[in-house]
Amino acid sequence: MRLWLVVCLVLGACGAPAPKHDVSPGDHGPAATISPVSGVALELAESRAAILSDINYALSFRIPADAAQQIELTQVLTFMLSETGRDLQLDFREAADNLRTLEVNGTHYPVRHENEHLVLPAEALVAGGNTVRIELIAGDTSLNRNPDYLYTLFVPDRARTAFPVFDQPNLKATYDLSLDLPASWRALGNGPLKSVTETGGSDGQRASRRYTFARSDKLSSYLFSFVAGEFEEITRTIDGREMTMFHRETDAAKVARNVDDVFQAHADALAWLEDYTGIEYPFQKFDFALIPTFQYGGMENVGAIQYRASTLFLDEDPSDPQRLNRANLIAHETAHMWFGDLVTMDWFNDVWTKEVFANFMAAKIVNPGFPEIDHDLNFLLRSYPAAYAVDRTTGANPIRQELPNLNEAGNLYGGIIYNKAPIMMRQLELLIGETLFRDGLREYLATFANANATWPDLIDILDARSDHDLKTWSDVWVNSAGRPHYVFNPERTALKQIDPSGAGRIWGQQFQSILPLKEKDAEQQHARIDSQTLLADARVLQPEDAILVNSDGAGYGLFPVDLPLVSNVWVNLGDLEKGAQLINLYEQMLDGHAEVSPHSYFAFLQTRLNEPNELLLNTMLGQVQRIYWSFLSDAQRTEYAGELEGKLWAYIESPDLPPSTRKVYFRALQDLAIDEASHVRLRAILEQREMISGISLSSRERSNLASLLAIKSPQDADEILGQHLDWLQSPDEKRRFEFIAPALSADKSERDSFFASLHMANNRAIESWVVEALGYLHHPQRVGETRDYIEDGLALMEEIQVTGDIFFPARWITQILQNHNSAEAADIVRAFLAERPNYNAQLRLKILQAADPIFRAETLHSLAAKD
Repeated sequence: MRLWLVVCLVLGACGAPAPKHDVSPGDHGPAATISPVSGVALELAESRAAILSDINYALSFRIPADAAQQIELTQVLTFMLSETGRDLQLDFREAADNLRTLEVNGTHYPVRHENEHLVLPAEALVAGGNTVRIELIAGDTSLNRNPDYLYTLFVPDRARTAFPVFDQPNLKATYDLSLDLPASWRALGNGPLKSVTETGGSDGQRASRRYTFARSDKLSSYLFSFVAGEFEEITRTIDGREMTMFHRETDAAKVARNVDDVFQAHADALAWLEDYTGIEYPFQKFDFALIPTFQYGGMENVGAIQYRASTLFLDEDPSDPQRLNRANLIAHETAHMWFGDLVTMDWFNDVWTKEVFANFMAAKIVNPGFPEIDHDLNFLLRSYPAAYAVDRTTGANPIRQELPNLNEAGNLYGGIIYNKAPIMMRQLELLIGETLFRDGLREYLATFANANATWPDLIDILDARSDHDLKTWSDVWVNSAGRPHYVFNPERTALKQIDPSGAGRIWGQQFQSILPLKEKDAEQQHARIDSQTLLADARVLQPEDAILVNSDGAGYGLFPVDLPLVSNVWVNLGDLEKGAQLINLYEQMLDGHAEVSPHSYFAFLQTRLNEPNELLLNTMLGQVQRIYWSFLSDAQRTEYAGELEGKLWAYIESPDLPPSTRKVYFRALQDLAIDEASHVRLRAILEQREMISGISLSSRERSNLASLLAIKSPQDADEILGQHLDWLQSPDEKRRFEFIAPALSADKSERDSFFASLHMANNRAIESWVVEALGYLHHPQRVGETRDYIEDGLALMEEIQVTGDIFFPARWITQILQNHNSAEAADIVRAFLAERPNYNAQLRLKILQAADPIFRAETLHSLAAKD
């Protein structure tokens, strides 16, 4: 039996910096004429928000079937202007040659394009209503054109790469959209489909259709969207709400397996959010498109969500984490309809607010649909490791960051926004209570509906309802980077929180700890201790007490942990306690804790891989894989390989385990296998000469297996890749595999040529393929050969930040660096940064975050060598 200790750090003086950009765009009056500069500067955004209103874009795109041909666009922009006498800038990050004619209020003017802006001359503008008509060639940087489909992706400031626009989140507008398309194409937009008419097909012209959409709801420019191409369309009505899904999946069985669950998950999320927020679904329609090449998991475009197809159409026998990931993703994007779309951040420095709300609500939403799942465990394992992966590094960033120009907004995204912020929000809810928190959010949504808000706006609302000093609390959690460390006092009778930066910050938070007491009397075993006394009264603990700190995983920080103790009580721990200790142990290992070396922790994990909980099993195997490739020596890896692979094969073949669990082991084996006998068996499975009873592999799973085998059996790589390419049926899958195949080649010169080709932006157009290829190119078994790519990869970061989408710079450099573990690789990164003292600050942070595994591997290998 165990004694429960609840640890709660009270609010204290924090000494944290003041919030950034608390004055939102629009709070200042008009200023003098602002000279055009690249991007969308905060100064420009503030000046425009002060004088513009009632904005509408009428956009008529003429899209040819051939992706190499230009897209013509007629644009009519109307807006109200409260003050005249100075030029007005429209954001357009394309060549001036794309702009053919400009007409303002009925008069033609020469096109003046400066530093990514189309300038409307002051003399052309009037107080009140204005109309601007532009004929142009649409920019296709963010139109994501493929052979028979395209889709827009305009977050955070990419609408300006397609057409001239006031590309800032607090100038919401309505959109009238029409698309002239090949006759075989379909289209989906923000507004309801109004009409489809034939526009060609006679006099030798290719048949085409015009899709005209009703006026959209009021939305920010980054949420304007359309999808067009050869898609299948499925419409369902659930609880009186009609929803349409676009997809390109050619496997009818896969569609049939998934379609009901996908629609129902959306319906459940919508119903939950309407109830929680007290606001009915706020837009005209609710549709979604599944796109094979989509860069992200999903994007919350108003009424027309976009998803990566593979995240929603799962393969046979999906694991619990896969089903949960899908449910969370659907709930996340649906929550954005309220948090982000209805109420939008005023400036992109608060982009994290829409993401934290979506993640936080998603965790609440999926619980009823998965009663068999431990949702506290799921939140723990989804959020904490990913947040720590950034916050433990020298490149850690605050949740709320400074943003002087929107062209830097993409760099704000990452593990802190998506993972630490929900942890913060959970602690905030614990502090003030669920009811007060919900009522505050309802007031926030009602107050700022169809408008924009800042994080301080919400804190003001909650602070007025609470007895706590939430502004002080928020300063530490939101406006500063890093995490606290917890240590016992020298007598080991009390626990203390330490700010590793030396600034004396206090992270107000609550968590539990347990004493797995064995020889105390029953009364002591059941005793409860006040939440403050563990920190305040040394008499609570005795020096001999064995305590598992942060046993419920709710606390955020680096916690003391005792590996022998965890080993002894492991079988008596609950799943949540096991998950918390796995994270604590792994973090202490990375921190160089003498008693939790990679070797000792790997040995601990290897003996406990018969874990029935798939959430825990995925975490344990993920840690095994990272330690195996990055932190063990070659000799240790060889020592463990035979026993480890034997265990994994035994679990894979076990008829007592569910197919989904056996697949978890199978995926791990593919990555870990270094024994030739395993390679032979895996190839037989790939070629269907050997079958594992109860396990079937999808097309994508076979592609992943073929890719790994090409790396592990280089002498057979050409044959493996050629056979698999012939076997693939889906055109989209064939295109993807053809793209990544050079990165899998056994010929280093071919791999060199492939990496060199990525210097050209057009060869990086399908970012998900590039990221996958880089992962294979820098596979752990190849890092000795790919070290030469590191410097080039770093040198491309600035260009990739300009040409790529929001997650691409971080994913690019993470894939290049994460599997390297040598001192030479660490030195390349250090030298690159040292030689560039004025390097882009945000990109520097991304590099330091991605390089953290290399630096830690260097340190851990050095410590092991001393032992």
